[in-house]
Amino acid sequence: MVVSRKCRVIGPLTETLQNYEKELIEAALAESNRKVAGPNGAAAKFGIPRSTPDMKIKRLKIKKYSIR
Repeated sequence: MVVSRKCRVIGPLTETLQNYEKELIEAALAESNRKVAGPNGAAAKFGIPRSTPDMKIKRLKIKKYSIR
């Protein structure tokens, strides 16, 4: 187990959750033609504000324009 600079615990469970979250966001972006906002955007698919996936895209280093 490793503690990062921001005092968050990083271990197998954290990495698994981040990988799963990344897969979900990438799938939603692919389904929404890489749009985050709007009625057909990824945020709407999750039922969350646009700022949430924007923040997670940045934190998880997702390249939203190169989704398969």
